Amino acid sequence: MQDFYLKFTDEAEAQSVLYTKVPTAWDDEGEPTEWYDKPNFANIDTIGVIYEPQEDPDVEPVPYDGWFVNVRVVGEDAAPLEPFSIDPQPYPMRIWG
Repeated sequence: MQDFYLKFTDEAEAQSVLYTKVPTAWDDEGEPTEWYDKPNFANIDTIGVIYEPQEDPDVEPVPYDGWFVNVRVVGEDAAPLEPFSIDPQPYPMRIWG
């Protein structure tokens, strides 16, 4: 078991790594018309946008660049995740319980 804290450029990039599109319906010519996003990992925790902490509640929140996702790998191939792995400092926004 290994936990990954991931940062992607955007949600679309995360989707392309974490999910595989699988057809679920076809037209009369046999072409897919509907798709299902099948997870490539059993444990995906999508965080999305993270905002910088603000001490003053009247200050507009500032988002960090990127789209954030946590993945717990249990038996899956983790190699596709490694280019997106980060070390969140001073601590992760969310952890696996």
